Amino acid sequence: MTLPNVATSAGEAPFRRRRATLLRHAELASALVFADFLAGAAGAWGGPWLWATFDREFTPTAGLPVWQWAFTLVWFGGLRLFGAGDLLRPRLGRRSLRAVVLTTVAVTALVLVGFYAIPFVAPRGSSVLALPLAALATLVLRFAYLRLVRSPLLDRRLAIIGTDDAAKRAALAIIGARDAAPYRLVAFVGPPETGDRLFGRPVISVERDLWADLRRLDVDLVVVGHTRSLPAPFLSELVRCFEQGVEAVPATTLYEELTGRVMVAALEADWYAELPTRVGGVYAVVKRLLDVAVASAAAVTAPLLFVIAVAILLDSGRPILVRQIRVGQRGERFVLHKFRTMRPDAEDEGAPVWSTPDDPRRTRVGRVLRRLHLDELPQLWDVLRGRMSLIGPRPERPAFVERLAAELPLYRARALVRPGITGWAQVLFPYAGSVEESLAKLEFDLYYVRHFGPLLDLSIALRTVATMVGLARPEYEHAEMR
Repeated sequence: MTLPNVATSAGEAPFRRRRATLLRHAELASALVFADFLAGAAGAWGGPWLWATFDREFTPTAGLPVWQWAFTLVWFGGLRLFGAGDLLRPRLGRRSLRAVVLTTVAVTALVLVGFYAIPFVAPRGSSVLALPLAALATLVLRFAYLRLVRSPLLDRRLAIIGTDDAAKRAALAIIGARDAAPYRLVAFVGPPETGDRLFGRPVISVERDLWADLRRLDVDLVVVGHTRSLPAPFLSELVRCFEQGVEAVPATTLYEELTGRVMVAALEADWYAELPTRVGGVYAVVKRLLDVAVASAAAVTAPLLFVIAVAILLDSGRPILVRQIRVGQRGERFVLHKFRTMRPDAEDEGAPVWSTPDDPRRTRVGRVLRRLHLDELPQLWDVLRGRMSLIGPRPERPAFVERLAAELPLYRARALVRPGITGWAQVLFPYAGSVEESLAKLEFDLYYVRHFGPLLDLSIALRTVATMVGLARPEYEHAEMR
């Protein structure tokens, strides 16, 4: 196989062209967060400044600084609520434009309400001017971000070591994230019998001079799959590449970074080194206090609960509530409460049955409740009791847990945290109707366990709100990433 020769001379220091480009995907995501916050601040502070430039009689109000900070935070939150901060999904440019339009409309409505509720908190003209300024700043910074990510300056040219399942899934994630991450897959390195090409990329034999091939391809990052099938001399050759400045990352780590999933099939006997066996700390206490506060405040929904109960009774009779045994934190069983959305005879045969997105057993009222997620409201009582949290992996029924744990040994690890009404798996992959799809949900749940913290919970909360009001939908419709 002939490989392209991009080195200019044998003695030239390798990778000089990209020495300053070693920004990782997470660092670029942080840069996007800062850019969105900066855009909101540009509108909040730029509006009064620009207004004062043309109106010499402009007088700032005492509440203007508070309004400026509030506007910046609301603008930033609006962009994320409408999907502009989600780097795990494709078409970032199109989603950014849509999010800016929707955020402008939503924040405009909030500003008008604010003018009515607190008339003199901020000057009206400069406050309205902040909206187009923030929108323009956001679009300019987003355009600059997309140009930066797609430019050769930031390219991370990478080769994948191995052609096993972990390597292939990492390759699909890299190819799918091209518009939001600076990774360019140029080659695989695998056994001679693999073939000449995989996913349109050349496959380099492990019997060749690895360092020479990577230098010709100008690779500055190698993604390492399982190394069990690779010969010992080849592993020594890998060390030589690292000495020359080539960075290495496990395929499982890069896959997790790009997809928000833990590659469960690649975890081996030492899985406990990859997952925390204890999830607690200060944030767990703070989260419990927030759960109690929000669930208590939800008492204002009592009239809505009454209307839903009457609608269920008139549509399909009793019972109004469903009480099911579920498996909670660390395997403890508890009774979960929810509004009934299926026919009373949905499980007449006695055995639990997986639900599906268009389950024919649902009632007319049940379809509406499921679509708006209102059937989950009674679970706020379970949150108050301490059996559930607002955010966490979905609690499953014991029969499903036993079956799935037999097929997926790590399935019980999702119970290391308190189960939730909504969660990372629910907003990205809501329904699992088979063992294969349950494996996909498990990958999301274990990602939540690994990254348990306030930032991930905030992201889930925003995605949940966006899904409930119809502004977002789950990214994955099937077990495998498309």
